[in-house]
Amino acid sequence: MRVYGLGSVAIGLLLSVLLCGACSMNRAYLQTELAGRSEIDGTYTVILYGAHYYNNIATVAILIPEGGKYTLDIYSPEYNYRTLKGESAADAVRTAEKFVGWHPDFIKSQTSKVLDGTGRVVAYEIRPLYNQVTFGMSDVMDIDYLLRDNNRVVVHIDLRDRARRIFMGDDQGKVH
Repeated sequence: MRVYGLGSVAIGLLLSVLLCGACSMNRAYLQTELAGRSEIDGTYTVILYGAHYYNNIATVAILIPEGGKYTLDIYSPEYNYRTLKGESAADAVRTAEKFVGWHPDFIKSQTSKVLDGTGRVVAYEIRPLYNQVTFGMSDVMDIDYLLRDNNRVVVHIDLRDRARRIFMGDDQGKVH
């Protein structure tokens, strides 16, 4: 019978704790699913992220129900986005559509709902879909919603790696 030393047991415990910690962190990410515009009603705070310089494709609009349970914090300097409060659903959607549709390679928008663990809507997201030939894919954005303490949701917005490489011109399979 082999007897393991204290070091082996400690390493095994450490790996188990790290693995369990990683699993529990993944549960904090909120899920999104496609939504219809008819689902959006009420009054919203609208966050317009991006489009602050020529050819900025990292652009998204997030509609947060006013009086809702959650607060959203954009993980980015404030100069990267602006906030509009008290927008009716129709005005919020109209503003979001115009905002995400400014780029010449814009094809259409995609509306999704951000859901908490119980299926309750935390926010709506309206993102642009671009000409696939230009950027190698239509959906160039990686957006993560991370639930924190006190019903605070931190939003991480970035370009997908391949879209960034093509956009910056350092991709070997450059499309344009």
